[in-house]
Amino acid sequence: MIFFFTPLGRTIPISLTGTHCELMCSHCNAEYLKGMLTKEQALKLIKGKPHYYTSALISGGSTAEGKVPVMQHLRFIKQLRHMGLKLNFHTGFLDKSELIKLKPYINRLSFDFIYDNDVIHNVYHLLGKSKEDYEKTYLLMRRVLGGKIRDVPYGYPSTKVVPHFTIGLNGGKVGKGDFDTIDELACLSPTLLVINVFVPTRGTPFENCPVPPLKDVQKVLNKAHRRLTRTTMFLGCMRPFGEYREKLDLMAYEEGVKGFVKPAKPLIERVKKDGEQAVTVEECCALI
Repeated sequence: MIFFFTPLGRTIPISLTGTHCELMCSHCNAEYLKGMLTKEQALKLIKGKPHYYTSALISGGSTAEGKVPVMQHLRFIKQLRHMGLKLNFHTGFLDKSELIKLKPYINRLSFDFIYDNDVIHNVYHLLGKSKEDYEKTYLLMRRVLGGKIRDVPYGYPSTKVVPHFTIGLNGGKVGKGDFDTIDELACLSPTLLVINVFVPTRGTPFENCPVPPLKDVQKVLNKAHRRLTRTTMFLGCMRPFGEYREKLDLMAYEEGVKGFVKPAKPLIERVKKDGEQAVTVEECCALI
């Protein structure tokens, strides 16, 4: 079964901090926050179309320590829950006490998993963190939030903590750190992994960097397919558009990827030709 996701349908992307971010990562520089809604905008939209929106992505700018300050916004989070929305949190580093307090409101927790100190220090600017911190935090999240979710439709991967990995995040270069991340994830054996591909973004220090070479991306995907035998893999919303996406999506499909956010037309045609059952979901790929 193949999943196609159109997340702008029923999922509202919300930034708890507006466009403010202390970390200002080199690949983002708070540019992606501009495409998200403030709390006030989100509430107005939800109230204006009752029962239409089914979920929300809760994110925002990061503190210098690498976390979205979600605990300052618990009242708003509770309000979204009372309105019936499923919540996918993209929070960065949270400690045990924060996770316990947030647990009643979490449907999914998306965590950027980085096992490359060069990226952690030079792209994310987290000089006080290491790849071991990412591993420890991911395992803490799994331990506190629990594992599988019951009654999941379509055989969807039933996990509360969803690691996200971006290929070529070091300015479009695919290097040892990308392959090391796959090796570490293979040891951790997540139920679901969302894979993104670096996009040079206007207004960031990396805007003039190249997209990662497709042949190098394929090597990473191939290794992931061979090593992550118990993991379902999706391609997330962050990946280049145009001809690059058309080739990437077909390549990823051949390497065993099962879900695609905003899939390219040639992939849709290929899946249909192969007689694969396809399910279209109008939500974030970490939710269903």
